[in-house]
Amino acid sequence: MRQNVFIIGATGKVGATLVRHIYQRGDTDASLHANPTRVVGLASSSSYIYSDRGIRHTDAANFVKTKRGRLYDSLGDFVALAKKRRDDLIFVDATALNEPMLAFHKKIIGETLCRIVTANKNPIAFSDYKTFRFLTKEPRRYGYRCSVMAGADAVPFLRDLRDVEDRPSTIEGCFSGTLGYITSMLEKNIPFSTILKRAVDNGYTEPDPQDDLNGLDVARKLVVLTRSAGYPADLQRFKVHPFIASRYFKDEGIGAFMRSANKLDAYFEREMKRAKQNNSVLRYVASMHVKGNTPLLNVHLRQVPKDSELGSLQGTLNKILIVSKTYSKDRPYVVQGPGAGLDVTAQNIRRDLLYLLERRLVA
Repeated sequence: MRQNVFIIGATGKVGATLVRHIYQRGDTDASLHANPTRVVGLASSSSYIYSDRGIRHTDAANFVKTKRGRLYDSLGDFVALAKKRRDDLIFVDATALNEPMLAFHKKIIGETLCRIVTANKNPIAFSDYKTFRFLTKEPRRYGYRCSVMAGADAVPFLRDLRDVEDRPSTIEGCFSGTLGYITSMLEKNIPFSTILKRAVDNGYTEPDPQDDLNGLDVARKLVVLTRSAGYPADLQRFKVHPFIASRYFKDEGIGAFMRSANKLDAYFEREMKRAKQNNSVLRYVASMHVKGNTPLLNVHLRQVPKDSELGSLQGTLNKILIVSKTYSKDRPYVVQGPGAGLDVTAQNIRRDLLYLLERRLVA
């Protein structure tokens, strides 16, 4: 049984890496896989290529490089395509779109029998809880493990806890590879502005590093995890404390912000000294604690003991600690992995595709 896949966002970093993995690692080869992948569609933000029989490797590589294909008006064109098929098509969302992609996800799940795998957290973080439940209620139709921690097992584990009636009382962790890198480098007495420049140069940050420092990306991940555990959560219902004070963000653009970053050097030097006096380090921590049956969410920079689970994190690694009836505060369930990375994300999208197979066979 072949798995027919249509990748939207195929010319972006994640999408292009996924295309390369599928072809170069033999996913399309029926002699290697009992359930080979057949890429039938690839789309950029404005053009696409499509073939029922499958797109050849050379044609896929050429599209990723040139973006030359048929123009499309909107994602509605792909909904129309999905309605012509039965249930044998999986759309992969490798974009960072919000509203247009949310509408697309709702139509595919609600109006067709096709399925979705998404690395894009926006449709399930910005939507309301009712919509989240609608999209994710059938695990064999909607895979979203890559929306948090590049596809480490936090999402499926929390979903499983919910289904075995062991919903977590606490979720706590560091979900940003960028901010993890910055805080661990601060321990080496390097100025904040120098660390930030290195992070940008190494590609650890978003194109605009202010999008990492405002904390909203971490907050979106916390919402997805909280919802996966079976609790209603909404971005508008809790305060996100940014990594740096709001007054330092610049509307004038990236250049202006980077030039002013040294104004924060003295602040972080003081904060690090205070932390060291307490045998602690700084970490940007996201947490969910249940009070009664209500999830209380918080995202902020704080001190944690240096020898603790979160304090021992280094570089861009992410870690999540989960406490439930089975996993105590002293011995929480720990999920650790790269917070980002194109190869890691692409591989875990492929894992999600495996979980969506109706009859998965081992070659």
